[in-house]
Amino acid sequence: MRQTMKPHKDSGFTLVEVMVALLIMAIIGLMAWRGMDSLIRGREIIEGRAKQDAVYLQLVYQFERDCQEMLPSTALEVPQYAAGNKNIWWLRRYSETNPVSWIIVGYGVSPIGLQRWMSRPLVNKSEALAAWQSMLRDPDLISSEMKVSFELPEVISQQASVITNDPLPGKGNSTPLLAGLNIRWGLKNIPFPITRSCLAGTSL
Repeated sequence: MRQTMKPHKDSGFTLVEVMVALLIMAIIGLMAWRGMDSLIRGREIIEGRAKQDAVYLQLVYQFERDCQEMLPSTALEVPQYAAGNKNIWWLRRYSETNPVSWIIVGYGVSPIGLQRWMSRPLVNKSEALAAWQSMLRDPDLISSEMKVSFELPEVISQQASVITNDPLPGKGNSTPLLAGLNIRWGLKNIPFPITRSCLAGTSL
């Protein structure tokens, strides 16, 4: 008895199955790409904030250092700080020269953001007092001899106030003594300001 052979059908995927598989792979690839994109963007935001925080820390450190090096009123025989509507200035020691000299430093907000200004090193008291008199006359007028040493566009406002102590009894002077400074910097698009207080002349 003869057996008839059934024709052998080739095994494989149909066109529909191939298209479904490609569609699934495309969806998985899209989800993976979006996940990687979100991860990269998140890392960039974190790195950007870390860099910005480092700049703010540098500003706070510089302000505290300037305040700590402020000259006492006994060394000047004139007011040791000058505060205007926009700027605040004071004289401080400058130890990067030999012998140690003086410089004038100031903080204020301009149309391009917060700026820190500093004078050239002033080598003696008479030279320092001559330059300082112009700051006492008009703290909001910036001399062309001042150079910008620090700039922060993200800071859009500044409020500065002084901390004073009662004068020493029996000294014949009723003027309150400067003890330190309070400062408040408003930041662009951030509701919380930078606030800082420091004691004047604590490193002397």
